[in-house]
Amino acid sequence: MVRNALSEFLSENERKDIKEYIQILVAEDKQFFLRNDIIYYFRHYCDLHDKEQSYRENSRLFRFLKKVQELFIQGDLITLLHRYDIARYRYYRLRIDAEYMEEIDVREFLDAKDRYVLDRSENSRHLHLDFLPFYEFSPSIRDTRTIGHGIRFLNRYLCSNIFSNPDKWNRKLFEFIKLHRYNERQLLVNSHQIGDFSSFFQTLERSVKWLQRQDPETSYSEVETELLKRGLEVGWGNTVGRILETMQMLINLLNEPTDKEFETFISRVPMPLISKIAIISPHGWFGQTNVLGRPDTGGQVIYILDQVRALERHLKEEIRLTGLEVDPKIIVLTRLIPDAEGTTCGEKKEKIFQTDNGWILRIPFRDKDYNVVRQWISRFKIWPYLEDFAEDAATELSSEFSGRPDLIIGNYSDGNMVATMLSDRFDVIQCTIAHALEKTKYLFSDMYWFDKEDDYHFSLQFTADMLSMNKSDFIITSTHQEIIGTEDTMGQYESYQQFTMPGLFQVVSGINLMAPKFNVIPPGVEKSLYFPYHEEDRRSESQKKHWEERLFHLKADDIFGELTDTKKPPIFTMARFDKIKNITGLIEAFGLSETLQETFNLIFAAGTIHLEDSQDPEEREEIGKAYELIDRFGLYGKIRWLPSISKLETGEVYRIIADRQGVFVQPALFEAFGLTILEAMASGLPTFGPKFGGPLEIIEYGISGLLLNTSKPEFIAASLEEYAHQFGQDPDYWKNLSENGIRRVDEHFNWSMYSRRLINLTKLYGFWRYSVSAKGKTTLDRYCDLMHHFLFRERAEAMREGL
Repeated sequence: MVRNALSEFLSENERKDIKEYIQILVAEDKQFFLRNDIIYYFRHYCDLHDKEQSYRENSRLFRFLKKVQELFIQGDLITLLHRYDIARYRYYRLRIDAEYMEEIDVREFLDAKDRYVLDRSENSRHLHLDFLPFYEFSPSIRDTRTIGHGIRFLNRYLCSNIFSNPDKWNRKLFEFIKLHRYNERQLLVNSHQIGDFSSFFQTLERSVKWLQRQDPETSYSEVETELLKRGLEVGWGNTVGRILETMQMLINLLNEPTDKEFETFISRVPMPLISKIAIISPHGWFGQTNVLGRPDTGGQVIYILDQVRALERHLKEEIRLTGLEVDPKIIVLTRLIPDAEGTTCGEKKEKIFQTDNGWILRIPFRDKDYNVVRQWISRFKIWPYLEDFAEDAATELSSEFSGRPDLIIGNYSDGNMVATMLSDRFDVIQCTIAHALEKTKYLFSDMYWFDKEDDYHFSLQFTADMLSMNKSDFIITSTHQEIIGTEDTMGQYESYQQFTMPGLFQVVSGINLMAPKFNVIPPGVEKSLYFPYHEEDRRSESQKKHWEERLFHLKADDIFGELTDTKKPPIFTMARFDKIKNITGLIEAFGLSETLQETFNLIFAAGTIHLEDSQDPEEREEIGKAYELIDRFGLYGKIRWLPSISKLETGEVYRIIADRQGVFVQPALFEAFGLTILEAMASGLPTFGPKFGGPLEIIEYGISGLLLNTSKPEFIAASLEEYAHQFGQDPDYWKNLSENGIRRVDEHFNWSMYSRRLINLTKLYGFWRYSVSAKGKTTLDRYCDLMHHFLFRERAEAMREGL
């Protein structure tokens, strides 16, 4: 007899409750309910039946329902997804009379979902995508709290293996050390002089004794000849003291391996030497001036430019400490746009400000006749161009680097797809950075993909995401939530574990969250641009005067609105003008609240005030909506709208808002991380961030900033009104938030730490790739290649033909 799963969760008394609760759902017009709906109707049920507070919060029924992510009604059956723990699920089928519930497997769940969407009886002949069997080569994380610390887990795993089978692993480590060269120059060990591990270990011990008799400050060049005689090449250090430390560290590691010793050793020697990095970001307007706020152009550009500067600084110092004389080179690969509209996006090559050897390299998109595409193209419509783009890029990068790069970093779905193709071509380490996965941003974008395909082409984007996630050597995220969400909400990567695109394919396992490839490394802020408002000696007086005039007084063709009372503290925001960034939601919240209008001015910088200047349909819609809201609520004299502001100027803009005891509000419906939040906090400006996504891990609520529910304008208004009350009552409230925000960024978000960890990851995953995963990963790669050819390429070609 099949067990009734209801008995696991509910008492006999609560079985009656769930029947009544289900009747409320059935009475609604819709049949599909997400977690927020499920909780809302439970509270409605409690209100109808005068349930006590303890029941609302602690009943077994509530504890069960709050873990249900979605449920849908089909005839006499309810199918539901129960996320009983982070990244762990069970699937159930419940009779509508609540008399019986049974557990089903993921394929039955996806079949039911397909039938619901397509509104017909579907056969079971689906294309099932399942990556999980191809991870047998990889150790698996058991504790979900360890997800996001992939390299820590791998180091412990490797050290455990070294300890249990030292001969095997010592030989592997020795062979890996011998592999490395730079421009035909052997590094670390001369394999002609030192042929086996035993000889190597003896050489190390004798060399350590000799080095201990030398002055630690002696440079490598002065002991080079002696070390070469012993078969030890350049790369151990730039001074005798550092060489001695490195060799002793390796001896300790070989004698008694620990994960900390292993990571420290691998990170300080050139295994490999990382000096040539390609960073891939095709979409948008990638430049340094006059681009921010244009369609598809925002935080990712800032992130990458700051990343390049920080990585170059780190690599210069790291390479110097090895004893090598090598200048690192970093190239950001993006798209060339001939119709550049006053930007530098039509220039093939552009030096990155404040770098010695950092460059933007632009490659054009080509149409089906191989003609250069001249205009900007939305990030949702670039998929047919990426294969040719990758081919052309491989040639250009080979020329620029005089060979292959040492590391390829992809950004966003398109950049990660190109990085995957280039990594295959060059056979080098690939790092994936999603920034934001659209699947969780656009509700039902998988279930109803066919309704959105003409505008968004999610079938291609989600396929590309799965390919790059699985083929990548390691994945960097800015927060844990990006991977596995919270106790109550699903993470961005987690959403790829299982889903269906009805009529196209069912994903039984799209990403293995338990594979140790995920690492949380938050970015920092550029301290030369974002520093506290009270550090007056660092501020430019002319820049300050210029922006005070533009923000509050200047009448200009590119600025909308005049402020009646410029002495009111400003609520300030800036972002791209798209639906997710939700600037119109903030305008509506401001319009709904008399308190906010009496207390503050609203100033925002986004896109353009001229509808005819925008080519992006979504931006045009938001511009029109902004004007409609301003008119509907009569916000003239209380609101000011500026075009997007150059990154080089934004730091002073934040500081000017802080001078007037204003606040920065990031009203996005969802924010994967929130660089503008960090920048505002670093500048001393009290900051509101959405409670959906990364800001939860940046802001300590009520201490270093505030969080708000951005799902409705009324909720935004309520949070800001509460702040206005506190602001008016407590003279120290604003100052405390400001100072704590500055401290928070200083202590936890800096580019120096980011760069060190990223380069360490590259080396450690390089050793992992060589020593363990190569054979198993080949099988995974072949599976991905089939998907690429039969799913991605064929659909991309069909899209190209339709252009």
